[in-house]
Amino acid sequence: MKTTSTFTRTAAAVLIAGLTVLGSASASYAAEARTSPVLGIVDTDLILQEALASKGVRLERDKYATTYQNQVKDMEGKLRSEDQELSQQRGVLAPDVFQQRAQTFQQKLADFQTQVKDKQERLDFAFQQSMQQVGQALMDVTSEVSKEKGINAVMARNAVMIFDPSMDITKAVLDKLNTKLTNVAFQNPDTLQRQADGTPGPGMAPAAGAKPAAAPAKK
Repeated sequence: MKTTSTFTRTAAAVLIAGLTVLGSASASYAAEARTSPVLGIVDTDLILQEALASKGVRLERDKYATTYQNQVKDMEGKLRSEDQELSQQRGVLAPDVFQQRAQTFQQKLADFQTQVKDKQERLDFAFQQSMQQVGQALMDVTSEVSKEKGINAVMARNAVMIFDPSMDITKAVLDKLNTKLTNVAFQNPDTLQRQADGTPGPGMAPAAGAKPAAAPAKK
């Protein structure tokens, strides 16, 4: 099971957009006040990687991922044994009986694949929810540091090709973020339920024995 979520990149993109908006608004205000813009640069990718809260979120995600991987490995072993046993019975069982058992096994295999996909999507959603909190805190802290340093426009590092190193406020932002937010809650993926659109969402887990709703087809 893959454990790497694409949200880290998505979070960085959202933050870049947010910082660009912050910069535009500040620049607009500066223009109205007839003052020169003072630009600050923040390496959002680095902060999302190194922030204490981010590391905690990834650690929690990896714990669940390891548990799920062990569960999948155990089930795969059982299914493999059942498949081998069924193959050995092909010449012993009546054709209709064998066909029925083969269909039952195929359904069991399909259900297993659905469960694996469901666990991965739940884990990804829980990870995204926690990282969104980190992202919001990063935006707030960036605004605070900017005001402290008299900066009225901020841009993300990967949106700028060349800049004076003195414009980089990444360390100041990271230090303040680590002071204000050392960890965030990570919801147990098993307590998530499917929403009307088929995606995971906050809430209690489905009733025992209930099958997860099928995920919407990818376009």
